[in-house]
Amino acid sequence: MRETYTLLGTRGCGSTIVAAALELTGFPWGYEEVDYQLDSPERDRLLELNPLGQVPTLILPNGEVMTESAAIILLLHDRAPHAELVPHTGSALLPAFLRWLLFINAEIYPTFTYADHPERWLPKGPESERLAAEVLRYRQRLLLQLASACDGGPWFFGKSFSALDLYVAVMSHWRPGPLWFQQHCPKLYAIARKVEQRSEFNALFQAHFDDVAPLA
Repeated sequence: MRETYTLLGTRGCGSTIVAAALELTGFPWGYEEVDYQLDSPERDRLLELNPLGQVPTLILPNGEVMTESAAIILLLHDRAPHAELVPHTGSALLPAFLRWLLFINAEIYPTFTYADHPERWLPKGPESERLAAEVLRYRQRLLLQLASACDGGPWFFGKSFSALDLYVAVMSHWRPGPLWFQQHCPKLYAIARKVEQRSEFNALFQAHFDDVAPLA
């Protein structure tokens, strides 16, 4: 039986959210880098654990496999409430947290599914390029909606840190990119920079995003 959590992830991807959350729990955990787009023994192992071939994929200490970052965050909160990933039961912030957690995962995340590789859905050419461009514009509207719900700072919920701040920090590195966030969603941009300045996360974000091209 494992005594640690094992995270399969990819630099520059949403697995960074779970890595940061694990840092806050204080649980022992290990990390395995895998490029989910390239054939390799590491990708084969990922596919065995998660047939979708997606990261994050988390192996729990008992060997059970967890996927989907929102589900992982909720599980880690249940096991480590001291990490303050989720507002506590009964908190006035809990409904809004759950709303925006699912908004990110159910609305914003699918835009990457369709824009990362539009040729999966349409023949490569003008139509697939148009799909990617339209999806990016839709993503921008979603991000503006998310930003409109942001409190006055320093965190998404004002003085209360949560896993939403981790999502914001990671997404700020994805297209439309940090400059767009700074210009159009300055509150989200400020949250992202504050997350990365925390001592627990500084080295983690450097390792996961330095020299990594933004996602589509």
